[in-house]
Amino acid sequence: MRLVAGIDCGSGFVKAVLVAQNGSGASSVLGKGRAKSGINMEEAALAALQAALQDAGLSRDQVHYVATTGFGRHGVGFRDIQITEITSGARGAQYLFPTSRCVLDIGGQSTRAMSMDDSGKVRTFKTNDKCAAGSGMFIVRAAKYLEISIEDVGQLSLQATNPQPISSVCAVLAESEIINHVSAGVGVENILRGIHDSLADRAVGMLKRVGMEGEVTLIGGVALQAGMVKALEEKLGARVNVPPDCDYVCALGAAFLGHKRLAIKEDLGVCNAAVLAAHNAGGTPA
Repeated sequence: MRLVAGIDCGSGFVKAVLVAQNGSGASSVLGKGRAKSGINMEEAALAALQAALQDAGLSRDQVHYVATTGFGRHGVGFRDIQITEITSGARGAQYLFPTSRCVLDIGGQSTRAMSMDDSGKVRTFKTNDKCAAGSGMFIVRAAKYLEISIEDVGQLSLQATNPQPISSVCAVLAESEIINHVSAGVGVENILRGIHDSLADRAVGMLKRVGMEGEVTLIGGVALQAGMVKALEEKLGARVNVPPDCDYVCALGAAFLGHKRLAIKEDLGVCNAAVLAAHNAGGTPA
């Protein structure tokens, strides 16, 4: 059995997933864990990996390969390979929802829309990483200003009866809109739904630009917010796939891609060994 760790180094949290594969290629997720990102990405990655190992009841020396993804993937010195979050997100979503052809990843730092083929390979993508107003970090900042827990945002948004639009594409100006709404006595739930609607509008625009077709899968930490899911489904006029562990999907995809790379590495090792053996014997490999 080969064990690979996929570690997603996000701006808020680092998530780790352990995926095992047997000789026939069958896969199983054995454990997962997370840690706050902080200023030391390698330390956070180690903490997340240790949490995943503890969840699985395994030890560090049982891990054969480590694949990192996310914006902080280069900061993990013990990695064997680093993979973009676009590639890993698509692969993880394709494993969970094989018929999905579009993936929307809304994380703390950015929003990404991807279209992919039936193997999970990305065909085209768009990303919005120029402003916090287009990402989950804007929701975090809004929740702080509104003095509510980020864990309560999703359910409060569902209670909206008169959502107030947030039209600015700049985070600073959008915060000014929120302040104006608060001053006018607008309820927190209506402000939050307005934020979710704004994010959904931008996300749908990105999906259309990548050639939206078939099922859409929503991943990333913002997918944990029920209000965001509802806003997106209403804008699309269709149901959206949301995995139970939506914030672990990139880590999962990295682990699967790590398995693929490890298999290639092992095959090359066998081939090189055969060539060397044949050379030493004065012949050619079979």
